[in-house]
Amino acid sequence: SFKTFKFGFISGVFFVLAGVVYYNQIPEASGVVAPIDPAARVGMSAGKLARITPFFQKYVDDNKIAGAQMLVARRGEIVHFSSVGFKNKEKSEPLDKDTLFSIYSMTKPVVAVAMMMLYEEGKFQLDDPLYKYIPEFKDLVVYAGETADGQMITEPVKRAPTIQDLMRHTAGFTYGIFSDTPVDRLYRSANVLDINSPMPVLIDKVSKIPLLYQPGEKWVYSIGVDIQGYLIEKISGQNFPNFLAERIFTPLGMTNTSFWVDEAKASHLMTTYAHDEDGNLIPYPDPIPIDFFHKPILFSGGGGLVSSTMDYWKFAQMLENGGIADGKRYLSPKTINYMRSDHLPDGVTFPWRNGVGFGLGFSVVTDPVALGIIASKGEYSWGGIASTMFWIDPEEEIVAILMTQHLPSLDSLRKDMRSLVYQALEE
Repeated sequence: SFKTFKFGFISGVFFVLAGVVYYNQIPEASGVVAPIDPAARVGMSAGKLARITPFFQKYVDDNKIAGAQMLVARRGEIVHFSSVGFKNKEKSEPLDKDTLFSIYSMTKPVVAVAMMMLYEEGKFQLDDPLYKYIPEFKDLVVYAGETADGQMITEPVKRAPTIQDLMRHTAGFTYGIFSDTPVDRLYRSANVLDINSPMPVLIDKVSKIPLLYQPGEKWVYSIGVDIQGYLIEKISGQNFPNFLAERIFTPLGMTNTSFWVDEAKASHLMTTYAHDEDGNLIPYPDPIPIDFFHKPILFSGGGGLVSSTMDYWKFAQMLENGGIADGKRYLSPKTINYMRSDHLPDGVTFPWRNGVGFGLGFSVVTDPVALGIIASKGEYSWGGIASTMFWIDPEEEIVAILMTQHLPSLDSLRKDMRSLVYQALEE
């Protein structure tokens, strides 16, 4: 219910192309031209992929979501793209290929790629301390408990947090919105995630708050990726959103991905929905901390992007291709393999699920059986708080994306999407 759910920053006609068959013409011995569908060509069943659309249509019919869009690609070919429901239920406006979604934390992998572009250029090393580039982080202290009268006890850091710590969420920072520790309460009282203040103000506020834990000793989801956006500016000497546009969005043709939606595209943004206490699906009633219709003051690397399904596929497919798209190289395959390796230190576990580690910008499957769902070891992924998700499976050469807008996140959608994709494999 809205009373218990705490949401933060983080951070008509159906357009349906379910199991669509595109045809290539190849001559057979008899001279007859036979159609070949892309699913069969890449070892998947078009018929089984077609189950995706009615499955998620039932989510719409059962009033669980307003609409959703699903994409599956294998070996670089889109084998399924479909939409169900509405981007605006009240106006009966269906989703289409240009529908925009607030992707929130699916912004984070984009920022990780930007960081590693600079790494490949020798602009930093992963074991560099953060204070090398952000002097405000030079003399951080760590929360160590409270006195009997509620005064916070701190201790010095055992070692300075590094860029690697920042990218794998082991630096000692937190988010201030997902937990109620004394440090999280300080984040909230300082309004660390104030979208009306520029990034230097956030840095100044955070530098004065103790770390939640000693760097490298825990995995805690945090504002670390917002800080990475600031690092990109400091290291590259370039404005953060301009860097993303110049180095990633424009060359990949991601024309619908940005930190805000201009007036010409405003009608394409899907409404975010939730359920009221009576179970009715309604537009999310609480003020969402990002106004996507105006250029922001704080460009959030942790959750500030708007994108389309096709745009995000271009980004994810570039990663699945080993860092190359349309003949242009963005990252080396060695770098991508390193990013999707488990970077968690010995003794540090990913707290949300068994069988999962964390790389540089993504969660990484380390044990599919322990995870409890069909997956491949080395698969990497992430999602957004409004129930979006994507994953890349290098073993099966699969990219899959699910876009919708529902708060809080519906994990069942993500699990169902996985089952529906993998049941369609034939080789």
